[in-house]
Amino acid sequence: MTESTNTPNKKFNYGPLAVFGLAMALGPLTALSVGSRYAPEETFERANAALENAKPTDMFSIYDMQGVPAYASGKTLGDILASSGVFGSFKEAVDTAGLSDTLRAKGEYTLFVPSDEALAKMPAAEREALLSDKDQLTALIKKHMIPGRHTATDLIQSETVQAMDGSTLDIGPSARFNGHVGVANAEVVKTGLYASNGVVHVIDRVIQ
Repeated sequence: MTESTNTPNKKFNYGPLAVFGLAMALGPLTALSVGSRYAPEETFERANAALENAKPTDMFSIYDMQGVPAYASGKTLGDILASSGVFGSFKEAVDTAGLSDTLRAKGEYTLFVPSDEALAKMPAAEREALLSDKDQLTALIKKHMIPGRHTATDLIQSETVQAMDGSTLDIGPSARFNGHVGVANAEVVKTGLYASNGVVHVIDRVIQ
């Protein structure tokens, strides 16, 4: 009589598979914890550091620079007007109005500056009349100045601002400018020219 020989069944180790399935079901952070013995120590150090340093992000942060950048620490708003090469007409108006010292002094101001091209859009007779009337010119320059440092984020999130001539200006994204930021009747075409005493935003026309 022939004796039958039975081959022992091999048992499959479901342990790692179960751990993996559970980890996938519970999410990546749980996977990191449950499967700890399968990952190198360096992985956990990086993960823990990321969790400890995680902070909510500001959706507008890419547009802003907090504080005064190093390159601007020695420049004033007056220096920006004098050295840019495109704000000559506005600088002349500031000088005529007697506000040059204000823009070079300590303090913080936001300045909306029309470029030479923007000022050239004004009728010549109107420009000459402004330059010959110091009081009117001073009021116009102050309409382009706001106390405090208003960053691009502030402009996006604001609805109105108080100018130094006492007027209230509408500000913020506008359908009038295809969703771009506007201030009164002008569009902001460049933001964030930083100085030690404020910031310049370039506009495409004179605020009136």
